[in-house]
Amino acid sequence: MKKDYKKVLIYGLASLACLLILAACRDDISVQHMKIEKAEQMMQQNPEEAIALLQSVKNTEMFPDSLRARFALALGQAHFTAHWVMNEDSLLPYALQYYARPEVGDTQRILRACKLSAHYFYDNERYKEATEMMAEGSRIAALSNDTAARIDLLRSVANIGEGNDDFKGLIQLQKQLMEIDPDTTRRYSDYNSLAVTYFCENLTDSALLALHNASECLYTSADSVQALHHVIRNYADILSDAGENREAISLQKRILQQYRETGHPFECLSYQSLSRYFLNLGQMDSARYYMQRADSTRVPYIDQDLSLSNYYMIQNTLMDYVESGSFKIRDIAFFSNRLFNNFIRDQRKIAQKGKEQLLLQQQNMNLQLEKQKERTFFVGVISLCIMLLFAVIWYLQRRKHLLIEKEEELEALRRLLHEAAEDNSGGNDKFVKKMLLQQLGLIRIVATNPSSDHQELLVQMGRIANKDIVADDLLVWNDLYKTIDMVYDGFYSRISHKYGNLLNEKELQLCCLLKSDFSTKEISVVIQQSIRTVYQRKTAIRQKLGMEEKEDIAGFLTPQTP
Repeated sequence: MKKDYKKVLIYGLASLACLLILAACRDDISVQHMKIEKAEQMMQQNPEEAIALLQSVKNTEMFPDSLRARFALALGQAHFTAHWVMNEDSLLPYALQYYARPEVGDTQRILRACKLSAHYFYDNERYKEATEMMAEGSRIAALSNDTAARIDLLRSVANIGEGNDDFKGLIQLQKQLMEIDPDTTRRYSDYNSLAVTYFCENLTDSALLALHNASECLYTSADSVQALHHVIRNYADILSDAGENREAISLQKRILQQYRETGHPFECLSYQSLSRYFLNLGQMDSARYYMQRADSTRVPYIDQDLSLSNYYMIQNTLMDYVESGSFKIRDIAFFSNRLFNNFIRDQRKIAQKGKEQLLLQQQNMNLQLEKQKERTFFVGVISLCIMLLFAVIWYLQRRKHLLIEKEEELEALRRLLHEAAEDNSGGNDKFVKKMLLQQLGLIRIVATNPSSDHQELLVQMGRIANKDIVADDLLVWNDLYKTIDMVYDGFYSRISHKYGNLLNEKELQLCCLLKSDFSTKEISVVIQQSIRTVYQRKTAIRQKLGMEEKEDIAGFLTPQTP
């Protein structure tokens, strides 16, 4: 019984520790889950804040698959929305594999993962994989009849194609996009993009045709004025490049008029374009005039945009060369030095940002460690308290059980003593019990101290229970065997001869006690074993003798008289 209590205590404490650990992990995962949800909500309005929040999510490798995939998708989407480089979003392919599982089958998230994974591959210069990923996403969108997702993917493929200079493939994509996109308000923009791609592929006639179609779509566009600035300006530039400078001048002056009326900041770009057109015609006075106008209306944005500032520098250098007949390096050197200085400054900013990010990560790590220490201390205190509680409960239960056992033993001893002392009939079973009690010394103790029999019985019980004095040392079984044989017609000798090879000595002793009409409780007192142990030994005897579970052992071993 004591071992059973120990097992219960050990299993209980182990289960408790597991529950506490699981609760702590569950609490931590729940907090990370809330962070991811909040980041998803602020994604469109504040992608940078969403990124910062997602970067505070730690130990993602410990997340369940669903939460880890959701985190990867959220972080990739935040980077894409904020126009960040996505070369470190290596978890996106993992998210794609998770959502593509048959048991998950989340088509919307599969399509998002395809798009974001393609940009991840592209930013890592794995262009073939990027294109294949977009094609796979487009295929899935077509199978699911999701036209909006298919259009979005095609536009993303087009953006990748522009960066990869794959103009032939880009032309095919743009035509395919225009075939399936029902949004006619974007048609002018699609024709304009197609025209630019034709121009980059040196297909000037096709570019001019596309721009002509784009200009016709302006009449149905909800944003015709803004579209006019882009479409007509591109139309004029391509006409000039094709040698149609006078027609280009006419279109550009139309755009300039719009800029003046609306106060558009790109007025300086129209002046610069006009200067270039007149330079192509060899009219230097007009070219210089419009270039001066461009300088006087130049906005800071031009200097911040590398391509536009480079465009200005090249045109001024060409005009100086045409006027003076010599190539001057001064402006180019200034421009190149400025580029280099800007590069060094940007590198320093990146390095500083990296240091700040590293410091922030270290601070977050220290904070996480402190929280982990607090959580561990709390779990330890709770575990200790519960262990103490279990120990107290175990002690009280054990004490109660021992008291019950002692009370049962005392009652059995009293009954044996009463039967042996009061019975004068000479019955066989009473005779054996009396002899056994004499060997235990209980009758002598009671006779010597008749006024305190209860106390003396307890003392004797304690002596018998002492591990240094076992019951076998107090009982002389050889004498008892002789008594059993004499009283019960050779019972011991008969069963020892017949079953000695099956039953051990302890089991033979138990059979003798059962034959002498000892109850289970009385036997437990005599052999100093628990009642449960006595039952187990009786079961073992029945199994060895091939008896039924409830069959009487003493009756089975006693031969029936005819």
